[in-house]
Amino acid sequence: MVTQVINENFEKLKDVHPQLYEAILSNYDDLVEIRRDLRQHPELAFQEERTSKVVATYLRQWGYEVQESIGGTGVIGILKGKEDGRVLGLRADMDALPMFDEIDENYRSIHDGVAHTCGHDVHTTNLLGVAKVFSEIGLEKGTLKLIFQPAEEIGFGAKKMIEDGALENPVMDMIAGLHVAPSLKVGEFSVSNGVYSGAAVDIFELTVTGRGGHAAHPHLAVDAVMITAQILVALQQIVSRQIDPLDSVVLSVGQIQGGTKGTILPNTVTVNGTVRTLNPKTREVMEEHMSQIAENIAKAFGGSCNLNYDYVTPALKNDDACKAFFVSTTRSAFGKDAVGFSNPSMGGEDFAYFTQEVPSVFFRLGTCSGDSTSNGIHTTRFNVDEKAILFGIGALSNLALSFLNK
Repeated sequence: MVTQVINENFEKLKDVHPQLYEAILSNYDDLVEIRRDLRQHPELAFQEERTSKVVATYLRQWGYEVQESIGGTGVIGILKGKEDGRVLGLRADMDALPMFDEIDENYRSIHDGVAHTCGHDVHTTNLLGVAKVFSEIGLEKGTLKLIFQPAEEIGFGAKKMIEDGALENPVMDMIAGLHVAPSLKVGEFSVSNGVYSGAAVDIFELTVTGRGGHAAHPHLAVDAVMITAQILVALQQIVSRQIDPLDSVVLSVGQIQGGTKGTILPNTVTVNGTVRTLNPKTREVMEEHMSQIAENIAKAFGGSCNLNYDYVTPALKNDDACKAFFVSTTRSAFGKDAVGFSNPSMGGEDFAYFTQEVPSVFFRLGTCSGDSTSNGIHTTRFNVDEKAILFGIGALSNLALSFLNK
């Protein structure tokens, strides 16, 4: 298989780090099998018991100091170099999604309704690949800290690991993470062209209360459905009229519940949705804007409302120096055209919690090579070209060598 996977861009790594190049290639077949095993056995957030055991077992076999049950099911592997130096953290998430796996492969999920359709199996494999490579080529200087994180899909895994001491013993000087990107070809990388790579994620529940009644006599009731409709239209004016047009805000409603029959006006209507922001200052004012609009409209029509607003994940921040370092080192390894710049995503990523505490870089890894690998993440037929593993391991390992030996 090795002779079939060598990509022109990957060949360039041989000139920069020949030992690293050979180590990655020699372990490629085994790592593909690890990835397929993980795809077959997905586990939901904070249920990654098997995955954690697989990770911890490999790390111990390869000579790493292992910490388990960090933040629930998280695992940390530490490798110390021959000389003291800086500490680099690399992070991968391990959890799957509550979805069906519909790929036409013998390694599709064996658990109905649970699937690695966001690529976390690839993320975990990349980091295990880094671990295996450095167990073979050694680490001359500094410390490598590999963080295998649970529960990214629900936005709490990174926070739980941090609360359980993941930032300590040893303290990191820099941390890096990645996400698969089916919009990019294998061998391509991208980083955000702004400070923030991913949006802050907040969720809300708005309950509108009126006075129920017969749909034929609305004047004898207070129509909670009509009030809700007016509120939903008005809330979008926050984005278009109260926020700087050059700023980025998403306010979306995904669920509306109210009533039992078309001829009955309900007492209450409940709305659930999400707010996404990049600018922390904009995030601070969204709840107040929403509350003022909703309460005043409800009051104007004789009703009332209550807004429950939950701040979930902060915006993912790229440190300028870390981003520049990643771009320069990755281009030196894979060619000047290997790394591009992309717009920030309004999707959430709980790696953001690490970026609030440690200088960080988060980048996207190309995984597409044709129709079968172009399906988007969070779709039932999402899959990757496994040659992307070469570049995931290569980029992270090259970053580690460049940073720790600098």
